[in-house]
Amino acid sequence: MSVETHVDRARDRVAAERDAVADERRAYERFGSAVASIPTTSGPTAARGETTAGTGPGTGGVRAAVGGRAASATDGCRRVREAFAETVRPHSVADRAADEPLLATVREELGDAVAVALSPKTDHDFTPPVASAIGSAVDDRLAEIAVFDRTLKREAASLRSAGETIREVTDWLAAADETPLLTLGFDELRRRHEALADRIATCESLLADRQADLDRTASRGASVGLRQRSTVAYLYDDFPVSYPVLSTVARLVETLTECQRAVRDHLTRRA
Repeated sequence: MSVETHVDRARDRVAAERDAVADERRAYERFGSAVASIPTTSGPTAARGETTAGTGPGTGGVRAAVGGRAASATDGCRRVREAFAETVRPHSVADRAADEPLLATVREELGDAVAVALSPKTDHDFTPPVASAIGSAVDDRLAEIAVFDRTLKREAASLRSAGETIREVTDWLAAADETPLLTLGFDELRRRHEALADRIATCESLLADRQADLDRTASRGASVGLRQRSTVAYLYDDFPVSYPVLSTVARLVETLTECQRAVRDHLTRRA
């Protein structure tokens, strides 16, 4: 007897998602390092055609402004945009339109404030506060990624455990199905009935454990929390069933119950 399940496909889906999350985490780490390596400017620079007389140490006396703002003033923001495009963006747009504007992706990943600060239209300087805001946004995303990966790790363990139980039950059913009930004596039928009852209980326990897993929440600190059920809904959105384990085990319980009913009919006729 062969029972088709969705659990193996679910395990493949989780493994692929964990690989993608690991790649995204590394991308954010590279982006954060790139941002940290870009020099910041102390503040606004002179307008086109103006000069500033330097009286402090190291000012060099006079600094000329070119093109409306000093070239170095907004160069940092441009470099941040380029670093984002090279590291984070490919992972962010993998499931969306590849022609999504860069600043739209920045807004999606790092928030409105960072997107505004990095926009060429707003002509911001890459100041320490801007760099700090970007660093904080990156830290927040890394924390979210860590929590999501924790739910994926838990899902992988749950699927592995469920798969082992399902395999044991289906293997037993396949072996038992090779012996017709008519060839079994009364005591053998009674033992078959009890064995089926044990496996029904095992499956019902698995269902309860799985429900408990779905209601758990992964968190990191007080600000980041993610329910397992939300992760499952995302992972299996394109599956024919919303809950692969619950659907598979529920179907298996139905099969076991039908087998048990058939055994009981034979026991009743021979009593």
